[in-house]
Amino acid sequence: MKNCLKLTSALMLISSLFFGCKGEVVTEYVTKEVERTYASAVTFTVSETNTEGDLSLTMKSATEGAVIYYTADGSTPTTDSSKYTSALTVNADAVYKAVAVKEGIENSPVSVAAVYIKEKTVTQYVEQTEDSTAPSLAVDLKATPKDGRVLLTWTDAADEDIFGYEVSYNGSEAINRAALSPVAKNSMIVPQGAGGCYISGLANGTPYTFTVKTMDTSGNKSEGVTASATPLAVDASQALQIALTSAVPHENGYTGNKSNTKVTVTANITSASNVKKVVWKKDGSLIAKTLLADTEVAVATVSDANAKWTFDITATDESANGTYTVAAIDEAGREEAEQITIDNFDFTPPVKVKGITGVYSSDLRAIILNWTEPNDSDYDHVDINFTSNDGTSDSTASEAVSVFKGTANKTFSNIDGAKAYYTYTFVTYDALGNAGESYTWKVGVANTNIVNIPKGFVEVTGTTIKGNETWTPTSEVFVSGRSLTIPNLYVCDHEVTRGEFKALMGTDPSTAKAYDKYGKELTGETVLNNPVNCVNWYAAIAYCNKLSIKEGLNCAYTVSGITDWETLAYSSIPTESDSTWNAATCNFEASGYRLPTEAEGEWLARGGENYTYAGSDTVGDVAWYTSNTNGTGSRDVKTKAANGYGLYDMSGNVHEWCWDWYGSISSSTGASGPSSGYGRVLRGGSWRYSDDACEVAGHDYYYPYVCNESFGFRVVRSSSN
Repeated sequence: MKNCLKLTSALMLISSLFFGCKGEVVTEYVTKEVERTYASAVTFTVSETNTEGDLSLTMKSATEGAVIYYTADGSTPTTDSSKYTSALTVNADAVYKAVAVKEGIENSPVSVAAVYIKEKTVTQYVEQTEDSTAPSLAVDLKATPKDGRVLLTWTDAADEDIFGYEVSYNGSEAINRAALSPVAKNSMIVPQGAGGCYISGLANGTPYTFTVKTMDTSGNKSEGVTASATPLAVDASQALQIALTSAVPHENGYTGNKSNTKVTVTANITSASNVKKVVWKKDGSLIAKTLLADTEVAVATVSDANAKWTFDITATDESANGTYTVAAIDEAGREEAEQITIDNFDFTPPVKVKGITGVYSSDLRAIILNWTEPNDSDYDHVDINFTSNDGTSDSTASEAVSVFKGTANKTFSNIDGAKAYYTYTFVTYDALGNAGESYTWKVGVANTNIVNIPKGFVEVTGTTIKGNETWTPTSEVFVSGRSLTIPNLYVCDHEVTRGEFKALMGTDPSTAKAYDKYGKELTGETVLNNPVNCVNWYAAIAYCNKLSIKEGLNCAYTVSGITDWETLAYSSIPTESDSTWNAATCNFEASGYRLPTEAEGEWLARGGENYTYAGSDTVGDVAWYTSNTNGTGSRDVKTKAANGYGLYDMSGNVHEWCWDWYGSISSSTGASGPSSGYGRVLRGGSWRYSDDACEVAGHDYYYPYVCNESFGFRVVRSSSN
């Protein structure tokens, strides 16, 4: 009899197992509840289905909500492989590989099943084991008492997969975490490479015990090492103490606490002896002796006779924000180190002005512009210049005029009524001089049929695509014999943001963590420029119709029974399969907003270019995906390069819903895809997908009622030009 089962997963306990080589295979499992970050490995059962000897192969993972992907050709399964939805019919010996996938945890190890028709059996095993091994300990943990705090230092563990160190202590008060990540009230995470941390806010004379546990990228923790110390008040005559402050230069009337040039740090040092040397370094060692001996440190200068030492941090982007360590040594040989967190650098430009309207008055020979100011707290002014067009070409641009915060209109006089139109260019500025993206608005004079591209959109000229052309990467949409017409479109240059969705729908349903382009986690109102996520297909089309109504356009979508989209509550949008919403129809000739079709989605991603990803053959240039996000969450939109059409994030960030059903495509398939299918199409990959999922030819599908932290969308509308 063949070896019918071999399982090496440490997270699954086999409680009973029985089957022979004939008849039905029965395998029972009990899941062992342990701390874990992996989905449970897939298990297989087979049973006879008919008199011809076919077998039914069932796949299952003990992890609730996990999705199973499988292959039958010996290749390793990924999320691009076939998705398991129901039992498979097997009529010949075969080998299947399967993996369980669930948001928020690691994929399961790969399970392998060899199915034998004659014996009616399945031999199965786990190809790779989960990492459940505790990482190595931190070494040489030392707790050095200070005045009201303790300095912990250690030597990092040597393992290659160390995530960080969980530091906790037995006091009753919360840890003073500074810039470190919190875990619980009395614990925090210190990143690999820091070599230590300060625990502040402690009571002098009170003994404390500190525990440092190593944590690897799989979530495994070491038992931990401990050290004790009792903070004590220090005799000022025997101590060297450093107090750090930061300030930004106040120039040209600016009085804020942000800078896009430099920040000055002052070290006020007190010591019974003269201070010999003061050095500083970003992310430098907290051990004074180590930092003073570091050959890459910068040296501070003494600024006055009162032992104030200063240094300037200059920056070209916000990566200069972070933790800086300062170390000093005096003539008596006393050494001390201190840290300061700098978050003063701001290179984020204000958003564009909104709601622009422009009217030409022939009586006044003037054009009157109105707009809505950005709500950025540091918005300062907008510069406006213009060109005129005589029907053939634009004139030279005028000098810019500045309109400052608090005024949202401008009248331009001496307009030439013989000109076809005037084009006004708006550029917003914050108080630091950071400039936003330019935005243009046309106002018709002699030509009254001027159409302005919607704010945040680009115009893409349509074309007809014949399926007999060769595509790189290979397309599964533009197939042989299928002719597709891409209409003239206005395309949103970014994925719908949390702020845009919340303003229209009254809520932000997103569950993914939000980060800026530097990897800084965002909270509160700062998340609003991240793409909205955890939006199902139903909510995406509802957003389109609501936006159309808001802007006085005709709705593209019709759902039976819904006549008042304007007042439709987000809470009334289905979260389970709904046959009425599944039967929604789309009027592609409507003036309103809609999701792109799958063909439009691929065409727009390609951007008129021949790249593997949307704008580049190097995925990291244009996409936020698992390797440059570490699977942590989405990033602000438009923080990677655009493709040839000026569209951002067509690869990565969030997986984008399309209109189409997913199904087999042939020459008889319509321009908007199959009339039914397994689910609705998504394209582009996401922050938690691998690079191959971000290719311009890549596509996936999911049930339209499903919300997922990596699912979002963008909108398009017809262009009459």
